[in-house]
Amino acid sequence: MKNVCIVGYGAIGPIHAEALKCVKNAEFYAVCDIDEKKLELCLSEYDVKTYSDFDEMLCDTNIHSVHICTPHYLHFPMIKKALLAGKSVVCEKPVTMTRAEFDELLTLENSDNVCTVLQNRLNPCIEKFKEIIDSGEMGQMKAVKGIMTWQRTQEYYDSDEWRGKWATEGGGVLINQAVHSLDFFNYLAGDICAVKAQNTNFSLDKIEVEDTFAAYFKFCSGITGVFFATNAYGDNTAPLFEVIFEKGIVRYIDNKLYCDGELLAEDEKPRKGKGYWGSSHEAVLSEFYDDGIYFAPKDIINTMHTMFAMYESADNNGREIKI
Repeated sequence: MKNVCIVGYGAIGPIHAEALKCVKNAEFYAVCDIDEKKLELCLSEYDVKTYSDFDEMLCDTNIHSVHICTPHYLHFPMIKKALLAGKSVVCEKPVTMTRAEFDELLTLENSDNVCTVLQNRLNPCIEKFKEIIDSGEMGQMKAVKGIMTWQRTQEYYDSDEWRGKWATEGGGVLINQAVHSLDFFNYLAGDICAVKAQNTNFSLDKIEVEDTFAAYFKFCSGITGVFFATNAYGDNTAPLFEVIFEKGIVRYIDNKLYCDGELLAEDEKPRKGKGYWGSSHEAVLSEFYDDGIYFAPKDIINTMHTMFAMYESADNNGREIKI
């Protein structure tokens, strides 16, 4: 049995706590947060040990695994400290805020002890989508597209001081929300080898980062793809991911998977969190603790490098960036 400490009990920490209820070989043992109110919130539902100091928490030998659910700029420093303390790590997206951090993470001797939380890979629809692609039954891919239209208001950015700033969030819609949609491209359609991208801020004057991103991908296989993501929509809708094959079209939309209009699979709604997310945090943690199956940093290299290349391209007026 692994004793788990959730570090950061803001928006995503409670999702991890709820998901751990379904895990056989892990127990929610402790919570760590500098905000006393968040610790009290956690204690209102769970009987766990509390810490307000990360370094002190790492000295607790009863803690075997650390879940990093903190602001982006803290992810990599906390990963390094936790690994050095001999803990395994589960880290929310983005696992690092910069490419330099990510490439350094890959060089760490025990980086394979990091479970990266790209949970939508385990949505039932995406698992079925991957089965179809791996089987080859639909023939060769011809084109790929992904679209995400969500809403993040000024109130959302005002809710935490780190949000909406390059220095602490590392970006906007792409690094925080649409990284899951971006990951579908690599995970399902294969490695991306070049990207052209543009970003902008349409809707909010008081944030530094982008609310909208558009990109054109060249895959190593020779096909191309288009990507669009925005937080400037008037509501939140489930992402769309579509692949046109030689023998038909497979489309993931409204948390359902269709092949030429025929329903193949449907995602479950989460007990906590947002319905347009999917509900696969439970699957991620169960596979990690119960089965030893997970996506380590080495398994998401192309997704991360593509994301950082998109920012580089956008910073250079849409110039093509090789990956």
